Amino acid sequence: MGNHQLRNLFILLVIMGAFDVYRYFTTGIVISDLIYKYIFVIGVFLITCFIVYVISRRNE
Repeated sequence: MGNHQLRNLFILLVIMGAFDVYRYFTTGIVISDLIYKYIFVIGVFLITCFIVYVISRRNE
C-alpha cells in the first residue's frame, strides 16, 4: 500500500472521528457499534485498494 493510500485512509478516519465527536457533543449519545463501523470502512478501503491494484497490474 502506497503512502498516498495510507494518507487517504488516515484523512478518512479523522473526518469520521470528527463527525462522531460532533454527534456525541450535540446529542450526548455514543453509538455502540462505532468500532464495527471503523473496521468495516477500513475493510472496504483495503478491498478497494486491492481491486485497483489487480486491475492496474492486468493492464500492464
